[in-house]
Amino acid sequence: MARPRGRALEQQRAAKEEAREQTRRHTSRRNLWIGIGVAVALIGGLVAFVLTRRDPLEGADITAYPDLGVAHLAAGDPAPEYNSNPPTSGPHALQPAACGIYREPVSDTQQVHTLEHGAIIVQYDPTLPEEDVVRLEELARSIGDQILVAPRSGMPAPVAVTSWATVMLLDEVDEDIINAFHLRYEDQSPEPLAVCPLQVDEAA
Repeated sequence: MARPRGRALEQQRAAKEEAREQTRRHTSRRNLWIGIGVAVALIGGLVAFVLTRRDPLEGADITAYPDLGVAHLAAGDPAPEYNSNPPTSGPHALQPAACGIYREPVSDTQQVHTLEHGAIIVQYDPTLPEEDVVRLEELARSIGDQILVAPRSGMPAPVAVTSWATVMLLDEVDEDIINAFHLRYEDQSPEPLAVCPLQVDEAA
């Protein structure tokens, strides 16, 4: 009589083990599908974010100008007539202006050479409120390199941001737009591998 009972216990244990194994398989499949669902949702959300995110430069007043070349001026040569204000390409001084923060205007011929090295130049009307000037200077410090900030008279807008052969005009200081311009147009120039660290800070 002991043998049938032993076989019955073994069968019960086997049945319980089979039930547990089925539960484990079911749980594994459920977790797999949950994981896939979460991954799909995350990817879908990321795609939707990318597709719907507004480009900070959308609608900005950005103009591309014909490239006037990269010739160097000899010592004593007069500044040429540039095709944009501020200038963005063309014959320029042998020495570029160092990147950084200026409280006096930077010569056209030097700033064009700085643009040739892939830097972005932000210039503002000297009548711009001091707090806005400080915002531009703080932005330059936060960016850290490949940027120059200086005053400039006679521009068609209170703020002008330039890269090689490109000008963006702004009616007011907008750090997000300037930063987006810097990210997009930095090193879009004839000498994109030149390094231009923040060397000047006349406002410090």
